[in-house]
Amino acid sequence: MTLCARLIVALTVGAVCTTAQPAPSLSPGLQQVIKQLDQTATASLKNGSLSFALAVVTRDGPAWTRNYGYEDAANLTPASADTPYQVGAAAFTGIMLLQLVHDGKVHLSDRVDRYFPEISRVPASYPDAAPLTLLQLATHSTGLDLKAAAAPGIATSTASHWESALVSALPRAKFVNEPGTHVAEAGINDAILAAALSRAAGRPYLDYVKQKIFVPLSMTHTDFDPNANLRDALTLAARTTLADMVKFAQFEMLGGPDTVLPRRDLEANYRRMWLVNSLSVPNPTEGVGIGYGGETWTSNRNSHYYFIPPIGANLPGYRASFWFEPRTHAGIVLLQHGDGPALNTMIHSYVYTLNAQKVDAGLQEPQLPLPYRDEAVLFPSPTEGISLSGNLTIPEGKGPFPALVLVQPQGPFDRDAPLLNHRPFLVMADYLARKGIAVLRYDVRGVGKSGGKFAGVTRNDLAGDVKAATAYLRSRPEVDAHGIGLLGHADGGRTAAIAADRNPDVSFLAVLSMASVPGGEAFAERNLLNAEASGGTYAAAEEQARQDRKVAALVAGETDSRILEKKLREVLTEGNAPEDVTARVQQLMSAGFRNSLIDDPSRELRNITCPVLALYGEKDWSVPSSIHVPAMRKILQSTGNPKSEVRQFPDLNLLLQTTDTGLGREAFWAEETMAPVAMETIAAWVLKVSGH
Repeated sequence: MTLCARLIVALTVGAVCTTAQPAPSLSPGLQQVIKQLDQTATASLKNGSLSFALAVVTRDGPAWTRNYGYEDAANLTPASADTPYQVGAAAFTGIMLLQLVHDGKVHLSDRVDRYFPEISRVPASYPDAAPLTLLQLATHSTGLDLKAAAAPGIATSTASHWESALVSALPRAKFVNEPGTHVAEAGINDAILAAALSRAAGRPYLDYVKQKIFVPLSMTHTDFDPNANLRDALTLAARTTLADMVKFAQFEMLGGPDTVLPRRDLEANYRRMWLVNSLSVPNPTEGVGIGYGGETWTSNRNSHYYFIPPIGANLPGYRASFWFEPRTHAGIVLLQHGDGPALNTMIHSYVYTLNAQKVDAGLQEPQLPLPYRDEAVLFPSPTEGISLSGNLTIPEGKGPFPALVLVQPQGPFDRDAPLLNHRPFLVMADYLARKGIAVLRYDVRGVGKSGGKFAGVTRNDLAGDVKAATAYLRSRPEVDAHGIGLLGHADGGRTAAIAADRNPDVSFLAVLSMASVPGGEAFAERNLLNAEASGGTYAAAEEQARQDRKVAALVAGETDSRILEKKLREVLTEGNAPEDVTARVQQLMSAGFRNSLIDDPSRELRNITCPVLALYGEKDWSVPSSIHVPAMRKILQSTGNPKSEVRQFPDLNLLLQTTDTGLGREAFWAEETMAPVAMETIAAWVLKVSGH
């Protein structure tokens, strides 16, 4: 067979080697992305591309990988996991900069000429401009550009001599924009940054990247070829494999290890910088940070943003791309050997497919007609003369059904427990009724259509009303008298726990986002997480947290008010106006605040022997799961009921609503009220423990 014939066979047949099947836990959007990547790669083999290596990656590792085509088409050698590809080094340079900042060897604001004085060889188009900085190089905001055609000498460089070739080409570079005024990607920024950082590190760039990045990431098949010819000195390239780039992708998505760069540093970098490059209408919005680019795409109300570490390069015969969505810590790695537009097609398939996925469940309030009965009810409170008004939702079909009484957070809430522009109890009642669970929700006394006054109401009063609600349910023939439980949200969980402790007719208890430790143990952590989520730097948030820990310890431990005031002023004085300090001290010394620090919200829960379900959102900054989940597990283990469970859900907030940041303002404008996974967990558990 002639070489031409063998190439035709190779490109037509397109051998495929699968190294991993799609993980079943992948979202439907990513499952669809995999199908589209596979179709595009398979079709492109017929159009001249020689090989592809594709992966869907999460921070936990590869979820799917596949190799297409031939490593050696002439000999019909199929592409495999060991097939080499070339990638650009700019993403590695970005990590190198962050490492040197972490080690204290450079600062982002350092002048470039401190490490790379040869920068003065670039003709000064803006002689009065401030000196260029490392940050400007990293974010491509220097205004510099250098075309290979303008400096022919750099095209003959090898990797081992790239720096000297770069220096010789600098006089032909030019400023196309005033420094610091515009973002425009140009290879000269990456090249000068690499040279400056190698000087700062005191070791050759190629050696540094290998020892400080490739080796600790176990990228054993990745290295620079010192004798490889470069298209130009602005493009450093490494030979690698798909498996190694998956490891790098996993690291970039905060999967570690911290030996390369602490996750905290990498996460802070993703929050630090977002320089806008362009704005198209309606989308995307493009920008650049240190070691990554970014794009935000919006379709209807669904907004997705993507980070793009620059692994592509101006390399003959090779293309590479890595995109990931920080919201989900999942992305794609695409490597191509050969010509053709396939990678661009794959990237657009990835973005458009994910962007079509809803970021949450959307609007959830019930729409008529309802597949269940929704009955207005009235039942007596233990307090004489007060009636409580509510709604009882009764599933279709033949009962009796298990039932839940919904208990609001402490406050003047009506039966729907309105919070942050949502009505969570209305949505829960609708969902649970459709699953075969009756639900009673009611206005607290003095609110809505319920009698009495809310002013002066104690938690014990509210717990008594909950007990009255369970008694009412026992009177209803549609309800299983032995399958009645309570569900409390936030500190309504404590009210429900008090009622369950005093009422043997309660068969089970569910608590959502309930505190399980005294407020003093979570006060600083709660404020720290809110500060970080609001965009504050980690350093500033931690400094405030240290002060909060001191304050909490003083308020909880010091009983002499004069001594307490003196000590609080000493802690709060630095950096605050006297009038602000006085107001803050008065607040901290109030009886209510002190009680919130020392009172144990789980005290009654420790006495309960019925099954308990406790649900938490990982991004609930009001009741931080990092503190309350472990404590709740210990409490429920001590009660000894094997049917009790504690569940924590990623990317859910105080409302158990899908969230990106966890901030209240985000909850306010979201359409989803409560994540279906949380409501499904509640429904399945209630049906199980009630024997239905």
